[in-house]
Amino acid sequence: MAGKVKVLMCGSELGVRGGMVSVTKNYLGYKDWEEFDIHYIPTHTEKNKLIVALYFAVAYFRVFFTAVFGHYDILYLHTAERGSFYRKAMLVRTLRKFGIKTVMHHHAGEFELFYSGLSEKKKRYVNKTLSLADLNIVLSKRLISMITDKAPDAKVKVLYNAVHTYSENPYNKDASNILFLGRLGKRKGTYDLLDVIKRLDDRLPENIKFYLCGDGEVEEVRKKTEEYGISHRIAHIGWTVGEQKAEFMKNTMLNVLPSYNEGLPMTILETMAYGIPNISTNIASIPEVIRDGENGYMITPGDKDKLEERLYELCTDREKRNKMSEICWNDITKNFALDNHINKLKGYLREL
Repeated sequence: MAGKVKVLMCGSELGVRGGMVSVTKNYLGYKDWEEFDIHYIPTHTEKNKLIVALYFAVAYFRVFFTAVFGHYDILYLHTAERGSFYRKAMLVRTLRKFGIKTVMHHHAGEFELFYSGLSEKKKRYVNKTLSLADLNIVLSKRLISMITDKAPDAKVKVLYNAVHTYSENPYNKDASNILFLGRLGKRKGTYDLLDVIKRLDDRLPENIKFYLCGDGEVEEVRKKTEEYGISHRIAHIGWTVGEQKAEFMKNTMLNVLPSYNEGLPMTILETMAYGIPNISTNIASIPEVIRDGENGYMITPGDKDKLEERLYELCTDREKRNKMSEICWNDITKNFALDNHINKLKGYLREL
């Protein structure tokens, strides 16, 4: 690896579920990093608070000794809000003293909510950390102000999430299932969707089933489907990966993600790459991917009437679905392909 730029990347264990880990896996699995040597050390696991703290304590010293004595050039930190931010802040503040460039790649869907609840002292800590990082990466143009409003002198660049793409549109025009890909719970709008399914039950074709694919409040969602009398509409509740996820995608006509807080959901990009139209909300970076009425639909978070209207329309209008499918597949292939994303990231790293 002589002569290569050494990058030490940190984030959650690769078995942790979520979009941030999906991005990390895409990076680690990428074959052509050219002059960059990427090494990964996880700094977070999903356990109880004590184990999370102990895990990070060990990881902190591991990262420190690896970066300093391994002569790494760049520390690349995948960052969310709350504990994730504070863990990465400690690493930024420590390793920059040793001449190591630091990058904070912000994936947080609730950063503003987290920040608004902080004391003034903690806000100053966050602001200073953002300024100290050599580069802050955000997921869309809309999110630049998330950093600069707090730290006007912070260095910020945009890097949209990206996914693997397909040479031809793989969308199944005869598909009859509706997918929800995301952590089950209020933040992702799961309960809004269940209420809408109940409203639409007697108007939808009998063959339409909903696949609720995610971890989180799995048992609560099961109870609610029984309470609403819509268990016959639900084909799957729970996490799905690999071949099972691929099988579900093959028979999916729509993806629905009525979230209240987001960054740039990988699930939207993944399904659109597969030619699957989306119904989501007009928040965060989503309007920079979904063009309402062209490659999908957007609603205001919590607007169940509009969600019901749009869901029924796309369930019953095959021509509209197929038209949207071609547009969204083209959009992702052109603008959100992984090769283009990595090339842009390489440019940012070269500047450092």
